[in-house]
Amino acid sequence: MPSANHTQTLRQLLALAIPIAIGGAVQTSYHLINAFWVGRLGADAVAVVSVCFPVNLLLISLGSGLSLAGTILVAQYFGARDTLQVNHTIAQCLVAMILAALLLGAVGYVAAPGILRTIGARDAVFDSAIEYLRISLAGTVFLFLSAFYQAILRGIGEAKAPLRIIIASVGVNALLDPVLIFGWGPIGPMGVNGAAYATLLTQLITAVAGIYLMLRPRFGLRLTWPDLYPRWPMIGKLVKLGFPASLEQSMQALTVMAMTMLAARFDTVVLASYGLVFRILMFTIIPAFSFSMATSILVGQHIGAGEGGRARQTTVVSAIGSSSLMLCIAVLLFSFATPIMALFVPGNPQLIEQGTLVLRIFTLSYPLTGLQLSLAGTFRGAGDTFTAMLLTLVGIWVVQLPAAYLLSRFSPLGSDGLWWAGVIAACVSTAMAILYFRSGRWMRVGERLTAAGNDR
Repeated sequence: MPSANHTQTLRQLLALAIPIAIGGAVQTSYHLINAFWVGRLGADAVAVVSVCFPVNLLLISLGSGLSLAGTILVAQYFGARDTLQVNHTIAQCLVAMILAALLLGAVGYVAAPGILRTIGARDAVFDSAIEYLRISLAGTVFLFLSAFYQAILRGIGEAKAPLRIIIASVGVNALLDPVLIFGWGPIGPMGVNGAAYATLLTQLITAVAGIYLMLRPRFGLRLTWPDLYPRWPMIGKLVKLGFPASLEQSMQALTVMAMTMLAARFDTVVLASYGLVFRILMFTIIPAFSFSMATSILVGQHIGAGEGGRARQTTVVSAIGSSSLMLCIAVLLFSFATPIMALFVPGNPQLIEQGTLVLRIFTLSYPLTGLQLSLAGTFRGAGDTFTAMLLTLVGIWVVQLPAAYLLSRFSPLGSDGLWWAGVIAACVSTAMAILYFRSGRWMRVGERLTAAGNDR
């Protein structure tokens, strides 16, 4: 029977994780809504979105590293009750994210054709994919700003605050998608590009509303001109924390890109099914990511306050809760895989059959993924983003991708070997994370980061 302390810890985790999960689910519905409407345009349109998706995911990953660094530092300074340093961190994080967004968006726009050729876009979808991707890249700044305000508010424990904006923005996207894709009144049909324009406009609205919300007086956060002047020690600290996290997230995005390349070696059905299933996976794995983010916030605050025991307890409770929840989700997905796929591609039995198989294989790793993400959240919350990155790097580049290539090319599994490789990688990554957590080294990293003090 759980103790009162464990029950209290679970309540604290849920108080953060539930709003984060709702926000993440609503935000991820951008991709599901797009997939729903684009699926009505046919397999080629779905393939356009599928080959562009890894690039967009890579951009999100690069931006998430800086925003995560902001969350970690804000949480630790907030736990130490250092208001001046909280506000300074917010300003420097904003400057860093805007500069990064402008640079990445520009590079991606110019390099779009080469990137898509590398991924494996074929002639049937190549030209449409370039146009779709460039429209998406135009919203990089708005995308990063949306991640920024959510990261800062979560760092001070205000996970519920962004929900209204997130929910409203997805409502706008849901209205714009069919109008811009199929046309309505004076607005002509834009086809698959309409989905990109709908997301771009929605991201703009979300960014403006989110920054306004963050600066409301009730949160006690301020942006001042002196703080907005670049301070390289703080920016360096953000980059030092954020780069491993960005690299870790980028490795995951590059995995999707590499898996897309491997899937493109087979046929359009395999490629399209992977693109659709991955969007479903992004949505259904949100609870595990939410537990991970909540764990990072609480562990950061506990370490900032000098409460190492509570940081460990938070990790254990999070790992048990997350893995149990992901087991339940896996059972549901496995049982209802066929009707779920039919919802997105009605009247396409070949794609439904292939997608059902892919979805069922991936769900086998869900409980382990929930456990591993909670442990990774602890490492990040302590500021040990390098180890979290290293574990991901080994799991992906040493285990998953080599296994995917070998199993799909040299075993009777064929394309199914791509999906089984993910299950193997989840087992290895989880085992490594457990061993590192038990070593206690992550705690010492967090204590050193907190002791570093004011870097202004």
